[in-house]
Amino acid sequence: MATDPYAGHSTLALVLIIFVGLLVVGILGVYACTALARNGIRHSGTLVLLRSLAAFAAAGAVSSYVWGAIHLVTLDETRRDLACKKAVGPAHVMEIDSYRPTYIPLGLGCHVGNGTTYLAGVPGYLNPVAAGLALTAVVLGGFTALESERRVTKEFKRETRHQ
Repeated sequence: MATDPYAGHSTLALVLIIFVGLLVVGILGVYACTALARNGIRHSGTLVLLRSLAAFAAAGAVSSYVWGAIHLVTLDETRRDLACKKAVGPAHVMEIDSYRPTYIPLGLGCHVGNGTTYLAGVPGYLNPVAAGLALTAVVLGGFTALESERRVTKEFKRETRHQ
């Protein structure tokens, strides 16, 4: 059974991404705020601040991805066609031979006959912002995890020497 070369993203998958993404954004936001509120922002340690910043960055990355999914779920056939025509430009409008929906990076790929694929359907800033925030969250989260482990190991060694 052949698939439609002009089919877009699965609406069910996009709606699922939106709902799960909004839930994750809420959980990360609540985690970051409660971590800072326990002792107050000024009295929280550096690791708590960095963990909260990592959670906020992750929430930003997920929310930008959800924003892109909202853009894609609102594309009907006409808007999908117009977005592709705008992305490929007037010189290649008649050469569009298929759509290539992608989830990473999030967008609708408009494939033309010469082998080039143009990304359409989501604002151009969205994927770089999501990637940058996700990378920031991973780096900050990784640093705080390693630093916490280093502190625990250091305290354990100090306690075992004194016994």
